[in-house]
Amino acid sequence: MNFSQVSERILDCFRSLEGNQSLYVLAPDGEIALNEDQPVSSASIIKLAIMIAALRKVDNGELNFNTVIPIESSNKVEGAGVISFLSNDLQWTVSDLIKLMIVSSDNTATNQLIELLGKDEINHTMKCAGAFHSKLMRKMMDWEAVKDGRDNMISSKDIYLLLNELVTEHLLSKSSMEWGITVLMQQQLKDKFPAKIAKLQNNVLAHKTGELPGLEHDSGILFTSKGPVIYAFLTAGLIENRYGRDAISNAGRLLYDYHM
Repeated sequence: MNFSQVSERILDCFRSLEGNQSLYVLAPDGEIALNEDQPVSSASIIKLAIMIAALRKVDNGELNFNTVIPIESSNKVEGAGVISFLSNDLQWTVSDLIKLMIVSSDNTATNQLIELLGKDEINHTMKCAGAFHSKLMRKMMDWEAVKDGRDNMISSKDIYLLLNELVTEHLLSKSSMEWGITVLMQQQLKDKFPAKIAKLQNNVLAHKTGELPGLEHDSGILFTSKGPVIYAFLTAGLIENRYGRDAISNAGRLLYDYHM
């Protein structure tokens, strides 16, 4: 099977879905795109932008990985993560918060990082990466903001641009790029892209997921012998979330089998 055939099969995984789908893949053999500039509600995928904004500040000397950041009670929320269930006496460093935000998608860690960095800084970082179709407008689990029309939005092409910052030296230092990739490789939520891969090789997939009712997202970098494959699969407006998970896991299996 050649890349063109694989591309069509991947697109077919999403064409039958209801709602709004946005996907983009850039591989050594070419690209795959469907509504790639169409923003959708980001769910936890926006946490990629927050991590990159934090790493920029570390590179600039404005932030230190080892600085202890108190968790403000207003930033403690439910949903993914563990901090909100643990003792208030525990202390977390900047490094801890970023890792928790990515690896277990901790919403409290995310909200504290948004507080620390500021929405403007995170949005500025996305613009610096060329991600002009995306915007952070609220903290995690802020449903009042959503009701008021302030949601976090992102497109699959913009996710590619953000992930590309981890493999192309532009906004980040080489050490920060490597640090970010290592964190993404420790992802614990594996029910989408890698779900149907029988034997996933070690240290080849660095990714972040996101989900809310009606939304299922997965984006990341697959490291192959030919070079990195950067993908972003976003599914929105789903009648049932399982359809989005199935589409992404089927596409992930196709992409992985072709390259690996």
